[in-house]
Amino acid sequence: MKRFVMMALLCTFVLGLAATASAADIKVSGDYAFEAIWTDNWGFKDNNQGLDGDFANSYQSEEQDFNVYQRLRTKFQFIASENLKGVLYTEVGTSTWGENELSIGAHTGAVEVKQGYIDFNWPGTQVNVKVGYQGLALPMAVTHASSPILSEEVASATVSGAFTENVSYLVGYGRALQSNANQDQTDVYFAALPVAFDNMTLTPYFAYANMGEEVNATNSTAGTGWTAYGADNNTGGTLDNAWWAGLSFDATFFEDFITKADFMYGQTNAEKDGAEMSGWMAGASVAYTGWKQYVTPEVFFVYTTGEDGNVTKGNGGSERMPIIAPDWAVGSFFFGGDALLKGSDGDLAAQMGFWTLGLSLKDISFMEGLSHTVNVMYIQGTNDKDLIRGYQGDENYQNVTYGKTLTEEDSIWEVDFNSEYKIYDELTGYVQLGWLNADYDKNTWGPNTDGGDAYKLSIGMNYSF
Repeated sequence: MKRFVMMALLCTFVLGLAATASAADIKVSGDYAFEAIWTDNWGFKDNNQGLDGDFANSYQSEEQDFNVYQRLRTKFQFIASENLKGVLYTEVGTSTWGENELSIGAHTGAVEVKQGYIDFNWPGTQVNVKVGYQGLALPMAVTHASSPILSEEVASATVSGAFTENVSYLVGYGRALQSNANQDQTDVYFAALPVAFDNMTLTPYFAYANMGEEVNATNSTAGTGWTAYGADNNTGGTLDNAWWAGLSFDATFFEDFITKADFMYGQTNAEKDGAEMSGWMAGASVAYTGWKQYVTPEVFFVYTTGEDGNVTKGNGGSERMPIIAPDWAVGSFFFGGDALLKGSDGDLAAQMGFWTLGLSLKDISFMEGLSHTVNVMYIQGTNDKDLIRGYQGDENYQNVTYGKTLTEEDSIWEVDFNSEYKIYDELTGYVQLGWLNADYDKNTWGPNTDGGDAYKLSIGMNYSF
């Protein structure tokens, strides 16, 4: 009898779900990624005995040479009509084999909400509205086309549409950060105006962050990307606001030449000069597509402002551009840009203050389903050489890290060789090789901190459905 009752309840439950699901079509997609990676001397720490005090301790650590990672992302779209749907995007990981939820017999892995929002068109119009926790990125054309200012999930509301056939718009508001304990918050307002013609797209944009009264230079509500060099809770004071303005450009000239360019400026205003930041970033690339059957070569250049002599002497604010939550890279190693999960060493907050010139040979293919990319690039710092000198042992560094931050005396070469193979239409295998050679100035960072070579070998696959 009990078994009959349980079966009846189960049938009722299943039928109830079917009836509920009939109100909307359900579309499921996702990406399941796995990566095994061998590394050596990431952060150039093999000879890191030069600095003294707390600063040295902050970057001395043992390195695990081999790890396996996995991440499972599944997106559910509940589609009521072509004008209305709800989105639930879940994620498990990124997790390391043998640790925590992936240790033997653990069974403790948690499903996290990566995104969750409503997406609809206003009745009778093509005005689109999205409300909820969603992915947002300010415009970017050069390289991987993810913004160095903001490219992340944000609790927000956006409205987008078109004024004319050639002119569109997007405006929005997001609550980026909040701390109930301190009654602090950081709100972000943004707008973009894409202008598109046959062979060219031009997108000006603007973003403004309004901060709560208790948000200061180093608390968690501010975020590390807009923490000025040398600022702390005693000297930095509260942050008032921040703003960014930029222009993104993408055009095709002479049929086979694709030209991209970006310029952006950002500024953080604060109660005291020592906590303020202002700087800019510019980049350009030219790709030739006339040989795209075999290879697409691309030349790129990127420049970001670095700290000047005034800030290193304590006479002014930071000259690096403030950032909120970046996802940006050139190459596929030092700045990021790897195809899978953990195959890069990127930390843009610490890396700001550089210029780089590079060449990418993309989509090299002589066999169906198999393609390669080669990156060769040179990176030089634009931060004043006294950014480190004179402050050795100081524990109040902000976004300054040996192995990532570069002064005018420091440089890095990067060479990558990446391959991908279509095992099935939905399953892609990857092999990525990377080499970095860093030349750090020992007179700046201290003895035995002159950089060296770093390597990676990454093997993985991604199931996209």
